[in-house]
Amino acid sequence: MAIAMSRRKSPGGADLPQRDDPFPAEAVIDRSHPIGEQVYGLLRRAIAHWHLRPGDPIPEALVTRRFDISRSPLREAFRQLASDGLVVIRPQAGTYVSPVDRLRWEEGRLIRRALEVEGIRHAALHVTQASLDELDLLLRQQRRAAEAGNFEDLIELDDRFHATICHLSGFPRLWRMIDGAKAQIDRTRFMALPEMGRADDTLTEHHGIMDALSARDPEMSVALLTRHLDRSDAAMAQLFAGQALYSGLGKA
Repeated sequence: MAIAMSRRKSPGGADLPQRDDPFPAEAVIDRSHPIGEQVYGLLRRAIAHWHLRPGDPIPEALVTRRFDISRSPLREAFRQLASDGLVVIRPQAGTYVSPVDRLRWEEGRLIRRALEVEGIRHAALHVTQASLDELDLLLRQQRRAAEAGNFEDLIELDDRFHATICHLSGFPRLWRMIDGAKAQIDRTRFMALPEMGRADDTLTEHHGIMDALSARDPEMSVALLTRHLDRSDAAMAQLFAGQALYSGLGKA
């Protein structure tokens, strides 16, 4: 089963226009870092936030002109996106955004759950006051983003919250593996967060997780993170069950 979207809707239900440029206005390429990785990140974000929708073509010229790059790093990014199941590369025809694939979504959910749960068990044993201060700052930033209805920033701050906990585990590659596995999850999360009441619930659950970490309690940290992930997954799964509030979702 896959999800397609025929129209883009705002959380309030209004139609949003198709964007000629799916990238943030401030997006630039840093020539001192690998270009292909940066292009991959920009395209993945545009797909996850539905600025590029299932079935949309991604013209090479659009990206190469926008960032003044050659085709080589772009094609490198396309190959990684195809590996993630986010695009389909059709020889002689072009590259197109894929529908959300249920099997890949389930796979990503299982990988994320297994790795994050074990990660927070270790993180609870390595918490410092500096790391708690960092988590507290992220929670305050999340609250401001939620109150402003800025769900793009809220999701990025959500990732930073989870990534910070993973880094506390002492396993430096842990978040990278999780992030690579959750490409399909990011797409459904962007729809579920505003429409299914997950913004306030997410903040409440994050506060509970931070309190458990502050108490240096591994088992409570695991229990609260597991409940948080289960509730988030259940909200996103409704999109596949045909219960989504987003108009235009359906089987593909």
